[in-house]
Amino acid sequence: MSDLERRLADLEARFSFLDDALSETDRILAEQGALLEALREALLELRETALQAPGPEGPEPPPPHY
Repeated sequence: MSDLERRLADLEARFSFLDDALSETDRILAEQGALLEALREALLELRETALQAPGPEGPEPPPPHY
């Protein structure tokens, strides 16, 4: 195998590795984006629920062991 062929084979191997790494990174990024959107929606629901909940009627009484 000539030096040029060896270098070309090395570049092809590196390209293949980088292509796989890019595909995996893209997949993970898409998953994290979906998770982030789900968490954002859950937070908005929680915030809405908290805003609709009745407020405290005054200070809480101390626990019975006081």
